[in-house]
Parts: sequence; C-alpha cells; structure tokens
Amino acid sequence: MASKMHDHVINFHQIPGVKKYWGWFLIIGLLLMVLGALAIGYAHWATEFTVILLGFLLTIAGILQVISGFYAIKWTGFSLSLLLGIFYIIAGALCVFKPWQSAEAISLLIAVLLLVGGFFRIISAVRYRFDHWGWVVFSGLISVFLGFLILAEWPESGLWVIGLFVGVDMLITGSYWVGLSFAARKRL
Repeated sequence: MASKMHDHVINFHQIPGVKKYWGWFLIIGLLLMVLGALAIGYAHWATEFTVILLGFLLTIAGILQVISGFYAIKWTGFSLSLLLGIFYIIAGALCVFKPWQSAEAISLLIAVLLLVGGFFRIISAVRYRFDHWGWVVFSGLISVFLGFLILAEWPESGLWVIGLFVGVDMLITGSYWVGLSFAARKRL
C-alpha cells in the first residue's frame, strides 16, 4: 500500500514547464533571504510590523465574521459567531493600536507553547521510544530551551522575538526556494 502511495508523488523537477521559471524561483528565494536577514537585523521593527499586520487581518476577519453572522441570523450558532467576530475585532484593534503590549503578550504565549510542546515531545518520545525518538527528544529540548530564553528576558523579549522568528522563517524559506530554482534549472 505504501509503495502505491509513493507512485503518485510528483517531485518538483517533474512538473511540466518548471525549468522555464527557475529564474523566478531564484529571485523569490533571494528576495526572501534578504528580507529575512533584514527582519533578523531589525527584529524590533519586524515585530511591530508583524503585530500590526496581524491586527489588521484579525480586524478584517472579525468584521467578516460579524457580517456573515447576520446573514445566518436564524442559525443556532449566531450568538457564538457574533461573539467570535467581536473578539477578533477587539484583538485586532489591540494589535494595531498597542503593538508593543500585544507583542509582549504574544511572545509570552509563544514561550508557553514552546515549553509545553517541548516537554510533551520529550515525555512522549522517552515513554514510547518509537523510531528515531532521539531526534524528537532533541527537538523537544530545543523548544524548551527557546521557551526558557524568551521567558528569561520577558517582557523585553516581546520586542524582538516575533521579528526574529519571522526573519528566520523567511531566511529558511528563501534558501529552500533558491535550492528549488537550481533543481529546476538542472531539469532535463
């Protein structure tokens, strides 16, 4: 059964016409890497921008949630839909108008999620000892370490941690796209 599933997997270099766009993939990758490096270098600004953007997205989602709730006013979930929409709008407004306080709260949440997720991975890997469980323990230890680092510097860490994480993600994603561009260029 597993071999049948792999028969239908299409690799990137097997997609028709992919070689034609290798240059675009390279440009996108390099641009993401530059933006990622800038976000890491200016983590404070990247944090503020990310939180404000999140605020606008939450506000728009809240408005749409409220509007859609009124279209289904006879639905039993109307009150919950309306309440959820109002919550999104309030959270979004807080992110837009109080980005630094919101960043501190979000970074605290990230720290807690890293700690809890890391501890659960460590405990489950040690308990069940599945294949390659050592890597899961290692991953859990890294998560716990990052969570403690954020907490040790909190609330100041809230001013840079989100921008740093976004920058690292952009840098890694950009590297991935650069690699894909070279794979597409080599396609016969």
